[in-house]
Amino acid sequence: MTASDPRPRILMVVCDPVAPSGLIGGAIMDKGGFYDTILPGERFASWQPLDYSGLPDAPTGYDGLVILGGPMSATDEADLPWLCELGALSRSFEESGKAVLGVCLGAQIMARAYGARVWHMGTLEAGYVELQVTEEGQRDPLFAGLGGRMTPFQHHYEAFDLPPGGVNLLTGGLCEVQAFRLGRAAYGLQCHLEVTVDIVREWVRRFGASEFKDEPRLLSALDAGFQAHMRSQRRLAKEVFGRWVELARSG
Repeated sequence: MTASDPRPRILMVVCDPVAPSGLIGGAIMDKGGFYDTILPGERFASWQPLDYSGLPDAPTGYDGLVILGGPMSATDEADLPWLCELGALSRSFEESGKAVLGVCLGAQIMARAYGARVWHMGTLEAGYVELQVTEEGQRDPLFAGLGGRMTPFQHHYEAFDLPPGGVNLLTGGLCEVQAFRLGRAAYGLQCHLEVTVDIVREWVRRFGASEFKDEPRLLSALDAGFQAHMRSQRRLAKEVFGRWVELARSG
């Protein structure tokens, strides 16, 4: 962002096409921003679709970085070396004072880049799960004034410890740390505030046969969960992601 162009420009990293930006992309556009999209596993970048040159190694030209989810593990660096590159890139943005937002796998990549443990929980946490906003979270720029509880969508087998120097913002469900902040504006969210009904239904189509046995509510209660929580989640997502875009704008 420059003085002549106040629109925040965001680098959106899609780790797998099954987990697109969803409501995050909409919030960026609603705030007058724009985003470039890169899929490192597919060797595709929106700004040079026929000539992929890899991930950038610095935040030059961007006001914020978003790293989305995917079915791989943050510990799969040997097979997917771009996971390490993403961790280093998230640190580069954070250390430059720029905004970062990691969602699920993205948050795990961030946590691992700062030396925190990422581990397989042995079970799937999925569906709508009530979380508590910590005392620190209730003073945080993203969550202040939004109440002490929220019920976002979850879909993950892995969890993370609080990174050194991090602030725990959300807790509950199967994880002590459901969201954290590092520095001024680097956030990791285990929950999926960004999803739409169609995104989740695609996950069920792709992965449901293996996951129903671990979380039968994906089969028995998913549509009821949508009807009970999706409208409030969309409002919450618009507010939280909109605040994050403003942090990117002001960085």
